[in-house]
Amino acid sequence: MINRLNDALRSRTFFKAISGLDVFDREAVLKVVRSAAAGGAHAVDVAADPEIVAQARQTAPGLIVFASATDPRILVKSGADVLELGNYDAMYRAGLEPTAEQVLDWTRAVVAATGGKVPLCVTIPGRLVRSAQVDLACRLQAAGADLLQTEGILGPRTPGVAGAITHLLEALANTASVREAVALPLILAGGVDPQNAPHAIAAGADGVGVGRFLKDAGTESDMIEAVAQVRRSLATLREAGQPLKR
Repeated sequence: MINRLNDALRSRTFFKAISGLDVFDREAVLKVVRSAAAGGAHAVDVAADPEIVAQARQTAPGLIVFASATDPRILVKSGADVLELGNYDAMYRAGLEPTAEQVLDWTRAVVAATGGKVPLCVTIPGRLVRSAQVDLACRLQAAGADLLQTEGILGPRTPGVAGAITHLLEALANTASVREAVALPLILAGGVDPQNAPHAIAAGADGVGVGRFLKDAGTESDMIEAVAQVRRSLATLREAGQPLKR
């Protein structure tokens, strides 16, 4: 699995389908898993629940399984191929915002618990100002993170087309700044779709995470086609990217 992940990161076509760290409905999760496998994604990102992780792996043995949580104790017990601190949408909806120090502490706790033997992806909170995001990225790299994920949320999102454009521009700018500061593989998640996925790569990302676009597709067949659209979009861009440092 790690070799497949590295190959996708090197080719800068890595694509994970995101179910969500707070989605525990088995059928909803497995719909995303099946669609990701059928549409050609490399990975699926699910809640850090051992049963969900096991079912995802059984349903699609060829997919790399990421498990997401913000509690290190829960995360390290998930049994996933890649552990992920993030995403923070559930916290934002609850009126909470993770600080840089919290994210750094969580990272250190996971690395200590796993001995650095399980790849760790860490999401940099998009509500931090850009300079703080860059500083945190450097500290996460030093703390033992293996991959970083950027997002584009600096405050309450404006609805409509204008809000979507602003969100995307923030995400791209965050990604470009972090890319200049660290050598780790970089994933961009948040508002990614087939039209803007190439812009994520151009900004310095080695891959993308896609959730909302897939869930908005509706039926499972529509979701499979949505996955395939993102995959085809990324296939147009093939440049040397960053593999895991392991």
